Amino acid sequence: MALHSRREFLTATGTVGVASLAGCATNRFGLLGEDWPKTADGTTEPLPDEPAGWPQYGRNPRHTGFARATRLDDPSEEWTFTLTGGMVPPVVVGNRVIVHGRGTSKSEGSDGSAGSAVFSLRTDDGSQEWRRDLPSRGWGFSGCPPIVYRGSVYVGGNGIYALSARDGRPRWRHETNDSVNDAAVGYQNTVVASTGDDLLAFDERGHTRWAYHTGADRASRSPPTAGGGYVLYTTGIIETVVAIDPRVGNTEWVYQADSSFGTPTVADGSAYIPSLDRLHAVDVATGDGRWTTEVTAASGVATDSSRLFVTTAAGDLVAYATRDGTEQWRRNLAAGESVNLGTRPLVTERSVIVTTEKSQLDERVTTYAVDRRTGETRWTVDQPGNISFDAIAADGRLYVPVSWSSDAGGGTLVVLSD
Repeated sequence: MALHSRREFLTATGTVGVASLAGCATNRFGLLGEDWPKTADGTTEPLPDEPAGWPQYGRNPRHTGFARATRLDDPSEEWTFTLTGGMVPPVVVGNRVIVHGRGTSKSEGSDGSAGSAVFSLRTDDGSQEWRRDLPSRGWGFSGCPPIVYRGSVYVGGNGIYALSARDGRPRWRHETNDSVNDAAVGYQNTVVASTGDDLLAFDERGHTRWAYHTGADRASRSPPTAGGGYVLYTTGIIETVVAIDPRVGNTEWVYQADSSFGTPTVADGSAYIPSLDRLHAVDVATGDGRWTTEVTAASGVATDSSRLFVTTAAGDLVAYATRDGTEQWRRNLAAGESVNLGTRPLVTERSVIVTTEKSQLDERVTTYAVDRRTGETRWTVDQPGNISFDAIAADGRLYVPVSWSSDAGGGTLVVLSD
């Protein structure tokens, strides 16, 4: 998949929730979630060792994608979790893996609840602890990855929804005119979510702190990032990266170039931002450009601080030096016809992990682990699907969401360990 194509793919396969649907059946929380409070009376306590897992998109607010303590040398399937509809990358905190998907699981059977839901599973065996249906205007699915921040799950749909990570209890909701399709970010006691036209900031009780409107000449298709004291928000049409004060919503600096930007990754004082034809390094304190290097990126950027990892439209996994953008190594992992490489790289103690995609073929895809220093293949695992999404890792386990592009297939979370 090309950069920014996740939402386009989900729309094409009918899994994105559409805010204008009317007259459809509703889930048990009603058409607009009347049973969900608009604000919460209190806050939730952070889960034990929350930052040690993979609680947010890209693992942390900076979206580095680096699970430094995880090592996998010869993994095999430990357990799987399958839904009748699609699913997106999960998050892991402690002994919980939080999944957002559509439909019912195999263990639940078909009970007519085919809308969007959040599931909490045990990491050791995949057993379900709780399930919470999300308010819906139909059976749509936004394709929004969940995050866990300070003891609460935040996930998008026909708005932004907060629920307790411990038991799935609804905490608060904020309805929007546009679907929230991209992951929110939790930073400095603030939760920030994008509708594509607006960036909305809330406190942990659901009160609006500020709103940033992109304007008619711009729109966003990427999750916000937070780091270096700012929330970073990228837009297209007039292509910009905007640094916003998370306390009050003021714009602190703007970086502009003739390119459509993806999600920034922040590390060691720099924001690394992929575009359709270049990788940009920007001083996160000032917004000044440091360097650019030519690459047709197909994913966001992951980093181990000394190297940047990105997949390309040509099917390459490439490593660049953070100091100046020089290429360190390149591996082509999707050379065949109709084989793509578009998942965001995941970095572990020894490996960079990506999964291929064969959306036009009824063939299984492959997860590759290559040495992060040399690019040499360390291991491969074939997966039960032909569409892949970003993998995550925590506590010695790798979580790979896959699905079939045919109507008969749902989404499966494959969990691997040594």
